[in-house]
Amino acid sequence: MDNPGLTPLAQAEAQGEVHLLRQAQDLGFPVGRTWVVGLWEEFARLNNLAERIGWLFQGVFGARIDEERLLLAAEEAKRAVRESYLLPERAEAFLEALEGKGPFLLRQAGEGAYLLARTPREALFALKRLWAEAFGVEAILERYPALFPPALPVLVQEVATLPPLEGGLLEDPFLSLDLSQALGQRVVAYTWEEALLRIESVHGG
Repeated sequence: MDNPGLTPLAQAEAQGEVHLLRQAQDLGFPVGRTWVVGLWEEFARLNNLAERIGWLFQGVFGARIDEERLLLAAEEAKRAVRESYLLPERAEAFLEALEGKGPFLLRQAGEGAYLLARTPREALFALKRLWAEAFGVEAILERYPALFPPALPVLVQEVATLPPLEGGLLEDPFLSLDLSQALGQRVVAYTWEEALLRIESVHGG
């Protein structure tokens, strides 16, 4: 694998939604062109983010949550992520892999919220913004007592045109039914301009 940080879907490590998208692609469903980014752990380690962000949140969680300090710590944590750097060779490989392509939709595997980018360089900035959003107040409270998010892969998906930032991906009930039958489990399919971009597993269904 030439670039373990940015891998075409067909060669990516298959877990969770990445596995479902790979299966759908192998079965001939119209999966949009997708790359998988697995750089969070390396990025966090090289920029010493665990220690830096842990220090920011000291004293926030006690017998009660100090809401004012939580807000400040969350903003500083997001800033720390945005202002940190990928290894130069990773950034260059990311840009080279996406050269001449776009626009793009970026989101974490298994998550519905996404960011948009018109060019490869915008996609690189959006990647860090996506990582930074994991340190928003609501996200932190949801996973507390863990401060650090799980190392979810990021999906970079090429689209014909940019969807709206909210509500752009549309649930396709007929494709969902076909996919559920083909995959042997209940799933919901989301598309944009006839390209399958997201598969949500429906547990217990």
